[in-house]
Amino acid sequence: MSDQVTQERVQARIAIMSEAARVPLDPESCARVARAVLPTIKRFAAADVAPGFEVEPSSFTAIARTEIGK
Repeated sequence: MSDQVTQERVQARIAIMSEAARVPLDPESCARVARAVLPTIKRFAAADVAPGFEVEPSSFTAIARTEIGK
């Protein structure tokens, strides 16, 4: 999986996420962010780290509410 992590792919994903969040970023800014996060993303990919769904924030809230009700 780490061989699939490239500067171009990370930059494209950042552009997509910023567009979805309605945060305008020019291509130079996307490239700068990609260069900053690329080493960390490559380490996660090399270690084959995949966070579980239970760490997703809305799930945490739902679980916390059920535990409070006990």
